[in-house]
Amino acid sequence: MRIQNIIIGLFGIALVGCMGVKSEEKVYSKIENKKEVVKVKTIKSRIDKFRLELVCNGKAEAKKKASLKFETDDIINSVKVCNGDRVKRGQLLASVDTYKSSQLLKTADLNVRKAKLELQNLVLSNGYKFKDTADISEKKFDIMKLKSGYTSALTAYHKSFHDYNNTSIYSPFSGIIADMDVKECNLSSEYKKFCVVIDDSEMEIVFEVLETEISYLKKGMQVEASPFANPSIILNGEISEINPKIDVNGMVKVKAVIDNKKSLLVDGMNISLKVRREIDNSLIVPKSAILARQGRKIVFVYKDGQAIWKYVTTGFENSTDVSIVKGLTEGEDVIYENNLGLAHQTEVVVEN
Repeated sequence: MRIQNIIIGLFGIALVGCMGVKSEEKVYSKIENKKEVVKVKTIKSRIDKFRLELVCNGKAEAKKKASLKFETDDIINSVKVCNGDRVKRGQLLASVDTYKSSQLLKTADLNVRKAKLELQNLVLSNGYKFKDTADISEKKFDIMKLKSGYTSALTAYHKSFHDYNNTSIYSPFSGIIADMDVKECNLSSEYKKFCVVIDDSEMEIVFEVLETEISYLKKGMQVEASPFANPSIILNGEISEINPKIDVNGMVKVKAVIDNKKSLLVDGMNISLKVRREIDNSLIVPKSAILARQGRKIVFVYKDGQAIWKYVTTGFENSTDVSIVKGLTEGEDVIYENNLGLAHQTEVVVEN
């Protein structure tokens, strides 16, 4: 009986093992027969103007900027503005005490009158009438003016008159005040400058490009500028100046003018710049459609439910698109999303 039971047990184990193998075979068979379909997005390749982009960094500079200083050395008695104030053209900004300059002007005026009398006496002593100085040669009359002191007295008067008229500082144009650190009741000579007036209604973006890129640029080309501090701000402008000289580092200095009436840019601000140029009749596909396989560039196109691998030669690139020189034709359905894991003739489903 014991032997019989052992034989029956071994037979049961063998039977269960065979059933398990058959069950596993069915599962593997189902997995092998199941084909995974990849969901992709496509877009038709198109002939259009390609927007070539040159991305570089630069600095914003006010197109009009004036550094003002006191012309007269005296006590500062009035300061009308401070940093950040908006001023208009001709507005009074500051002034110094006028007593000394007015006294110097009066003295200079008296010296001119005295020298004029000396000149009259000199003319009369030489046998001429002062009213008839036209009869005196120009050279001889100049000598008389020098001898009488009239020339030097007149020069001193003009200087005194200039100093008196510059006891006050006025804004040369409308703008904003910057770099002002002047205090009242101090001598004006203690300060190298009074302030800087910046007309920030129009800004220049100064940037540099490689000498190999200069052929793409020309005066009047459109640019887009965004401050580093706030990349969401996009301002439009155009190239105003290209310096026809390459520096020792192989760089060329370029300037672009940006409208800044909303005062979004500040003098000295770091700027990211895009220069765009349109290339006619280009075959364009999204940049994400270009892949690298076997050391070459390819794209997958959708055809009859499959992803078809095609070698391509690319041309210009920008931040979103690539131009195709060879390998594609207009109107083909190019796969641009979920294409990284595709192989040739992979079954795909388009979900646009």
